[in-house]
Amino acid sequence: MKRTVIIYAVTAVLIMTTASCTDIGPVEISYSTEQSDIPTTIEWSEIDLGKELINMKDMGVVISGGEYPIPTEEWDDFKPKYPWQKNIDRLLLFDSTYLYRSPDIAADCTDCFTIIDYQGYTWLELATVYGAAYVPSETDYLEPEEGYLVIKTIQKCQLVFYKSGSTVYELTDNKGNFYIMHATENGEPTLNVVLPTGWTLIKKVISEDLIIAPFGGGDYCYYNIVGDHLGQGYHQYIYADAVYPSVE
Repeated sequence: MKRTVIIYAVTAVLIMTTASCTDIGPVEISYSTEQSDIPTTIEWSEIDLGKELINMKDMGVVISGGEYPIPTEEWDDFKPKYPWQKNIDRLLLFDSTYLYRSPDIAADCTDCFTIIDYQGYTWLELATVYGAAYVPSETDYLEPEEGYLVIKTIQKCQLVFYKSGSTVYELTDNKGNFYIMHATENGEPTLNVVLPTGWTLIKKVISEDLIIAPFGGGDYCYYNIVGDHLGQGYHQYIYADAVYPSVE
């Protein structure tokens, strides 16, 4: 079983990436569950509202940033046009984060972000959505039914940090795969979730700092993001097998 607990003394933005669409197909990518290389210097940020757009054609996600980011006070009235639409706003449960490059940019980059201009503002390319797996079978991508989960596979070069002593919510399939809740729709995490057969969700206090880092090895930045029927989201941080999806 692979664990990804990395110890740092750190403090403090998150960037969430839940795709706002309903026609995502099955995962068509396979990757190593080896933890990928991460920067030796980490610049942690305070958690803030992630002002994100998703491209409904290519499933790319961008976040406000660069030289002319959209001001927070203008976000509610901002109206993107197709193929762009606003991503889902979520309330975050972790302590800090670090976005260190855009997808598909090499780890030895100098200019580490792809920047686009849209409606007078600048946006950083944040994530690419590759597909989804459905447990126990296909359900609505955004709003799974009770007893169902959606596992979205994305590429996102970002670290997520929970400090020692934090109360976390850990989801498992009891086959060696584990996930930590990172966001809810209302800010109140709950264990009262109807899960697929064999899955469990517990609440616990962690005794050491936990940094969730992407997988795939080398320059890759793959994550599995799970969504339940209550709008709670989870990052996978322990894999049962050396490759995802598992080869049975």
